[in-house]
Amino acid sequence: MTRFLAPRYFSPEQNSAVVQALADLSIGDEEGVRIFVIALEYELAEYEKYASDQPPPEKKTKAPNSELAALSGDLVELSEQLKQIPESSRQLLLESLSSEDTFDRHHDQAYLDAVATQLMRIARACMNAVRAQPAISDLGEAEKHFISVVAEAYFECFEASPAANGGEPFISLLQRITEVSSLDIPLKKDELEPILSTVG
Repeated sequence: MTRFLAPRYFSPEQNSAVVQALADLSIGDEEGVRIFVIALEYELAEYEKYASDQPPPEKKTKAPNSELAALSGDLVELSEQLKQIPESSRQLLLESLSSEDTFDRHHDQAYLDAVATQLMRIARACMNAVRAQPAISDLGEAEKHFISVVAEAYFECFEASPAANGGEPFISLLQRITEVSSLDIPLKKDELEPILSTVG
């Protein structure tokens, strides 16, 4: 398929970055590196064509953390209850806190106010953590194909299995390639393993 497409040529800076990545990871000799970079330029062109014809990868949102959401509600309720304690009960609570303090510290209304403030701060942090659950992108068919053909080029050029040693150094190299090429491809080991296992 790639022979019918013009390669996506690397800029001199990108070319140097890929070559440096291979050197940093101690992958290949000069001739193997040269052939791999050429193959990579064709595979990038094929990926861009394939990806343009495919729907974008599905994004799944992580389920909200129910424990933190529940804790946030409990903390808000506790903070409000602390502020609404009747005067007589408040005095008994403060006297008990003061008498049981290991360092003989005096506890007054300012202490209860500070506790209520901290409870609300923790409650907000819980809710922020719940809202911050990131979306997870699954690999689309174009991404899976790209990873597969890059793995095949790696195997052919360097006579090494991309799945060996838990996928290293191939996965690290793939990460560097996606960064250099400005590709937004999520590289999760559990998704890469079945792809790499078919190569070599």
